[in-house]
Amino acid sequence: MDSLLLLNGSPRGPRSNSMRMLTQVAQGWQAGGGAEPTVLHLARSADFDRAVIEIGRAGKVLLGLPLYTDSMPGLVLGFIEALEPLIGREDNPRLGFLVQSGFMEPLHSRGLERYLMKLAMRLGSPHVGTIVRGGGEALQVMPDQALGKLFARLQDLGEQLAREGRFDPETLRQVAGRERLSPVSAAAMFVALKMPITQFYWTQQLKKNRAWQRRFDAPHASA
Repeated sequence: MDSLLLLNGSPRGPRSNSMRMLTQVAQGWQAGGGAEPTVLHLARSADFDRAVIEIGRAGKVLLGLPLYTDSMPGLVLGFIEALEPLIGREDNPRLGFLVQSGFMEPLHSRGLERYLMKLAMRLGSPHVGTIVRGGGEALQVMPDQALGKLFARLQDLGEQLAREGRFDPETLRQVAGRERLSPVSAAAMFVALKMPITQFYWTQQLKKNRAWQRRFDAPHASA
């Protein structure tokens, strides 16, 4: 059985939504006969450096990350750039990805999904599939009991990776859910996002992550 390297690309580290989902995939991997995976958090500098080394030794790698502005966190981009020495190398690991976002609609993550597929191709690594899931921020507040169906499907994907070496496309579709909201659901979501309780949640998140004072920053705006 090949080794599995789990890479958490969320700046939140172990307490992130990405890690909560990766943990479920790891449980399925072990249920499918895989050994306990190595878990590294790219937000930790020591783990980041180790991940650059370990990725060249692993049999399979699953990189999980949140969608940031229709792309990825800067630390994930930095990690990808550090993989340049692997280009053209033989026996590169099989690569899989997990992309989750606060957007309810999975379609927001499809552009990044295509990029990650091309990344695997350029590295010469077989692509085992990309898990895409919207509404990821709900994982911060929902108990495990309310997420039973999602967790069961993530565990199924882990078992598939262990036994078949890839993710089943139908299970990926089930995890992703409805690709986009209906007009009625989109209108209801727009109203919900304007409610004081929703705004309070995001305000608390900004303050918790020390970003409240910088919420109007526009670093790429022209002077």
